[in-house]
Amino acid sequence: GVFWGEESQAAESLRENLLRYAPAECVIPAGMAAQSDSPLRLLLGSFTGTLLSAHEDWAFEIETAQDTLQLHFGVPTLDGFGIEGHPAIIGAAGGLLHYIQHALRRSLEQVRRLRFRNPADFLVLDEATRVNLDLVTARSVPPSSVSGARSALSAPPTLLGALDVTRTAMGGRLLREWLLRPLARLEEIRRRHDALETLCAQRTLLRDLRALLGEIRDLERGLARLSTGSGNARDLRVLGQSLGQLPALGEILAPLASAPAAALLGELAAQVHPFPDLVALVERAIVDEPPLAIKEGGLIRPNYQAALDDLRAIALEGKNWLAEYQAREQERTGIKTLKVRHNKVFGYYIEISKGQAARAPDDYTRKQTLVNAERFTTPELKQYETQILGAQDKAVALEYELFLEVRAAFLKQTAAIQAVAGALAQLDALAALAERALTWRYVRPRMTVGDRLSIRDSRHPVIEQIPGSDRFVPNSILLDGDQNRLAIITGPNMAGKSTYIRQAALTVIMAQMGSFVPA
Repeated sequence: GVFWGEESQAAESLRENLLRYAPAECVIPAGMAAQSDSPLRLLLGSFTGTLLSAHEDWAFEIETAQDTLQLHFGVPTLDGFGIEGHPAIIGAAGGLLHYIQHALRRSLEQVRRLRFRNPADFLVLDEATRVNLDLVTARSVPPSSVSGARSALSAPPTLLGALDVTRTAMGGRLLREWLLRPLARLEEIRRRHDALETLCAQRTLLRDLRALLGEIRDLERGLARLSTGSGNARDLRVLGQSLGQLPALGEILAPLASAPAAALLGELAAQVHPFPDLVALVERAIVDEPPLAIKEGGLIRPNYQAALDDLRAIALEGKNWLAEYQAREQERTGIKTLKVRHNKVFGYYIEISKGQAARAPDDYTRKQTLVNAERFTTPELKQYETQILGAQDKAVALEYELFLEVRAAFLKQTAAIQAVAGALAQLDALAALAERALTWRYVRPRMTVGDRLSIRDSRHPVIEQIPGSDRFVPNSILLDGDQNRLAIITGPNMAGKSTYIRQAALTVIMAQMGSFVPA
């Protein structure tokens, strides 16, 4: 549900963004797509896993794109989105939105905000850096001088794997984003450090917070499925149960609202407000374990709506009548093996075995002949079949309508639920970093604006978590623009020279993403 806009000033920065996001599809103006020698088209075409699609040129023109965005977001201007003065972003965002709405004919009700991402706010990590430092994906199990490290690994280690103990899917996605986009502004870095320091100091609160976060499912994805029409009643149940945890979560977070040293935590706590009406609605309307299908009934609880209860009663009475009718016909005909059955093709019928079929009364009309049995119907059975099936069909149709009403109630609160989901994701990511800091004895780095890098007793954050790495020896690092511009690292093969270099970089990245560091 989040719509980001970012400008790339050069082809290389655009290429890095494509490598970072690995998009499934890229949409460009049709005129550009028709130019086989267009630099952008050639660049996009070089990504074999990305579908390249073309859309009408006029949809990307600034005035049309602006109208598309304003109409979708229901605003008179785009000033509040921070993209004024960025015509390239307006054109690209409006053209993409128009393509999804008109070419793909998809609803984007879950997209209620557009944000401008300023590259100057983040530490730039190119593809080579991300790969060589094994930030989120590992090339292979790295060489290590730690005894038994290779054999103890079940998967190649990464920095994300070392840090990600988030309890929600939302928090996991956000932590990955923080890792790939470390902050560049000191004030924002310190806000995250302040939050971690507060959480580490309140261990009971941290434990309770993480336990409750573990009960919350993926609000963002569930809401997206409902808004695109692919969601079902199970998504409503999951959303209702997750939102039902918010009052208890608010009680846990209440002390943070007045913590002066953790402004970020206070802001996030203030955003976590409950949705009692939605929770109560789901509890009243949707059964505990609804089926996957939404047009076959079985979704709505009894006593939710009188009209639905009446239709169900008619269908149930009809089924009871069928049991009585079978017993009556067995008595009348003297055929004890006579059965009243049903299937979707032939409806209701009376089935008599081949050996007894000759004893069928004259008012039985043959409906189907099988190898071992004959199937019949009667005027009375036809009458009740119409009544039963009519009531069942009406009940199923009404259940679907009621499901749509409940879904609409949730979608009406899309923006509010998304805001809560965003706050929960941040709380989860911060709580995960606090847990890692406590478990692995990380310390808060002191951040400055100078060019001095001083890390005492630095440890590699990934290797130290590998079983058998207790022999890893901490190393200090000192680099600055004056007397310590260069460090010459010597030693035999497999002595850990590259490990020392990488741990310096990883420590800096951890500090700037808002984490405490192993030192």
